[in-house]
Amino acid sequence: MIMKNYRRALPPLDYLLFFEAVARHGNFTRAAEELNVSQAAVSKRIKVLEDWLGMPLIDRHGRRLSLTRNGKVLATNSGEALDYLNSCLQQLRRTHGTGRLSLGANVAVSQYWLTPRINEYLLGRDAAPVTLTSTDKDADLFALESDALVFYGPDIPTGWDGALLFEETWLPVAAPEVARRSGDLGSATLLDFDKLTPKWVNWGDFATLTGHTEIDQATKVNLGSYGSTLDTAIRGRGLALGCPDVLRFEIDAGRLVALEAYRLATGRSYFVIWRNGQLTKQIRDLIRDVGIPL
Repeated sequence: MIMKNYRRALPPLDYLLFFEAVARHGNFTRAAEELNVSQAAVSKRIKVLEDWLGMPLIDRHGRRLSLTRNGKVLATNSGEALDYLNSCLQQLRRTHGTGRLSLGANVAVSQYWLTPRINEYLLGRDAAPVTLTSTDKDADLFALESDALVFYGPDIPTGWDGALLFEETWLPVAAPEVARRSGDLGSATLLDFDKLTPKWVNWGDFATLTGHTEIDQATKVNLGSYGSTLDTAIRGRGLALGCPDVLRFEIDAGRLVALEAYRLATGRSYFVIWRNGQLTKQIRDLIRDVGIPL
């Protein structure tokens, strides 16, 4: 038998997971949001991985970063290895696993809509294990071997079955104290973000689609990621954009208030979807138990 000492030859798996996320996003903040950890935790693990290898993997230029030559090699190979490992594990779970549920969604839906439901479910007795994978790219979402996905778009995509959750509307949201003193949007601080997909609606799109031209005169602060705009709005530092159904837990808890006078219907909807013919009764029951209506 050939001895393979992976424990000594390989770094801890979570170091590679963190590095792969940073390399894919090209950004510590977005990687941290996907991994549901702090940016400092991501940066620390990358530094430990570099020390373990004895070579730099990332060139840091202020808020910007780029991969070194060795970093690009590791990003390609670690990404392929993790994809292969994930595919193998998902296949085993589909074939032999019982009583567990895997879900996928974009980062905002994962953080603000799914996670509270999953946590509430896991607090109950006899809860089955639930895994949640987050990505803001539809191609990556569809590539997941998850039991079900939360997807938003004009309709359920070809090759998938599903059920409507709610129609998408966008409007400004703010902490209660900010909402009380918010009058004309032109005098407010508007928290903006980088659009990673054309279907996202930022403040520029919102002004055009609603006809509220005063938005063009407002102070806009680009925080990079959409999640950062919501976190900052909750802390009372400005107005973000959001879908009230996605943010229902934050609104019901009184952390955010929706400014209803500026409602925009996008023509898209949120769906729970699964691959054609692959929804078993057990998975359907687990989806309902987690709080996703079917």
